[in-house]
Amino acid sequence: MQQNDPSLLVSWLFLDMNSYFASVEQEMDPSLRGKPVAVVPLLADTTCCIAVSYEGKAFGVKTGTLVGEARKLCPKMKFIVGDHSDYVRYHNKIVEAVESCVPVDSVCSIDEMACRLTGYQRDVQVAGELAAKVKAVIREKVGSSLKCSIGLGPNRYLAKIAADMKKPDGFTVIQPCDLPEILYQLKLRDLTGVGKKTEEKLIRNGITSMKQLLSLGPGEMNKSWGSVCGAEMWHLLRGENLEIKETEQKSISHSHVLPPELRNKAGALRILKKLTDKAAMRLRKEGFFASGLN
Repeated sequence: MQQNDPSLLVSWLFLDMNSYFASVEQEMDPSLRGKPVAVVPLLADTTCCIAVSYEGKAFGVKTGTLVGEARKLCPKMKFIVGDHSDYVRYHNKIVEAVESCVPVDSVCSIDEMACRLTGYQRDVQVAGELAAKVKAVIREKVGSSLKCSIGLGPNRYLAKIAADMKKPDGFTVIQPCDLPEILYQLKLRDLTGVGKKTEEKLIRNGITSMKQLLSLGPGEMNKSWGSVCGAEMWHLLRGENLEIKETEQKSISHSHVLPPELRNKAGALRILKKLTDKAAMRLRKEGFFASGLN
């Protein structure tokens, strides 16, 4: 086979920062490095961890674990009240670092971004070298505590799936010639877009494994999903590049977990006013106006 064989080429590089919020805290405070860290909205046992370092995950603490439970699982866990502005600041540095290696096509979230590969970049060896360079530049220019998993794939969806397959600091390639067998090792919930309800629906339709799912035709996928999303997934899982639908922002929101001492009507109203002011400020900055308040 030649290097320009379409079955060997990749078209997307997807980057997923590992335990991002916790890693930023470890980068900012060297004393936290190599130790279990959890980022929380406030210091209260009744709230939950919104990010956990891999040292903390080794004790069974996960995103969503209640702080009280996390203390029992890992008595040495350090809890940090997160400041979103720090994560945005580091996010901007990471985007700049990645851009110095390969253009960022889209920022998918504060800790994820996708890069479209073109020309000679689509060669797996070249793309792999780009991935290694991205990791190195992030370490050198942003911080040694900030690690990422990178996936290469024939479309953005499969590149994201590849990035999720090895963590932390992973690197996985999915080429068209690897499909569908490389996906057999996954669980249904490993697929982006398949949550608990969709998984339950698939199981009710007799689909309990990736091999079964990948044996279906487009029509059968629609039936199993109960919508045209099934056929779209059929094409994505076969490495096809579908046009990405642009979404329009229709709402602006802010949230805040109330500490125990503010869990009363007066306290809640005080926080509500603060959140409303913040949302209104963002609304004006974006040039929007509100048609309703929920």
